[in-house]
Amino acid sequence: MGQRILRSLGFVIANIIVMIILHGNSRQFWPKIPYLSLRNESTAEHTRLLFNTMMVVTIGQALIGQLPRERWLPRGIVLAVFPALLPALIFLGQRVLRLQGDAGERYNLSLVPLLPIAASVLEEILTAKLNPPADEPHADYSHLV
Repeated sequence: MGQRILRSLGFVIANIIVMIILHGNSRQFWPKIPYLSLRNESTAEHTRLLFNTMMVVTIGQALIGQLPRERWLPRGIVLAVFPALLPALIFLGQRVLRLQGDAGERYNLSLVPLLPIAASVLEEILTAKLNPPADEPHADYSHLV
């Protein structure tokens, strides 16, 4: 249980840090990273940014040995699902809830930690479903009867 929480916490923190680095703005002190950084403020670019962020974190985890083989398929599913949800979440905030100004900014900023948290939870669920725990071996005493 503790291992899962630490792994999820690491995933969330890494996603937040990478997203801040890749998002870029006029006040940042580091250059934008070609092909990965945000080019403009469109919904499509933010969707691409979310995918790039999660992909960079996934590659980093794989390189340091923190992404076991049984998590590859669940992570692939998460990488496909969460960026695809972002346009709907942005639409919800802008058109359905009609958030503008500070409220809209708070909504958008709240997605930065909430999406990796939700992705981590979904990955845990998928890992449990796709990789059921092996039955513990038990002794066979039938030959003694």
